[in-house]
Amino acid sequence: MKPSFERHSAEFGIKKENLKNRELPVVTAYIIRHGETTEDKLNPNRGLTLEGENQADEAAERLISELNPATDVIQILDSGNYRANATVMRIAQKLKSAGFKFFNLIHSDKDGHYQDKNISTHNDPESKSYNKISAANIPDSFKIRLADSTLHSELGIPDDIPDKRMLAWFMLREEGMETPEQVTERVKSGMADTQKQLPKLNSILTPDQRIVVVAAGNATMVDSLVTSSSGVHPKDRGGEINNCEGFKVDFNLKQEPQINLWGENIEKYIEK
Repeated sequence: MKPSFERHSAEFGIKKENLKNRELPVVTAYIIRHGETTEDKLNPNRGLTLEGENQADEAAERLISELNPATDVIQILDSGNYRANATVMRIAQKLKSAGFKFFNLIHSDKDGHYQDKNISTHNDPESKSYNKISAANIPDSFKIRLADSTLHSELGIPDDIPDKRMLAWFMLREEGMETPEQVTERVKSGMADTQKQLPKLNSILTPDQRIVVVAAGNATMVDSLVTSSSGVHPKDRGGEINNCEGFKVDFNLKQEPQINLWGENIEKYIEK
């Protein structure tokens, strides 16, 4: 017999009053595109431009306005490349200056039970790479082809779309290249993993505490999930998601993850 949620929760020492009193999600994740990068697009170690740094700063200011250092503990993740790490660490330093603490990953025993009874924090942020939010697997030969103006014409991509590579990837289907649908499934698999951890995480939180994940990834990953969630194709929204915009996911006990777009420009566009 499958155990009830209440029975499953009791295994981790979650008191019923904690379930009743919790108003915040257990986890809220902000997953955004990295800031603008230098022009060498095939260089995996390319850095942020000055504009990219400004975009990260603006994202940090918005996060600070939405979050509360008295209740929200921050976990920093990136997709494993330098530009994502540079973006999210710049944001993390702004959060640190605003008084936020950072989440220490929890140790589990051989049976998967958490060894920590209370949430553990530290003052200095560091980012962990997370493969479920990594960029789409696109070989360099395909990346070169996606930038080809002849292909853009063949696919009928409008001239007013500034960077046509993303839309070409959405429209092209070739063996050996991870598709937007496959990327979306990978990201959602990561969400399902987080959902499974909620009872454990809730057991080390007080009802007024929340873990906030701030993660930076590649445009392919962010665009895939935004397109799946909004139902609006990149061609219909004028191209790829702006830098340092993306989506927000609330993870609540007894509910499926709630996905919302996050970013001034994409929110305005989808509302039209």
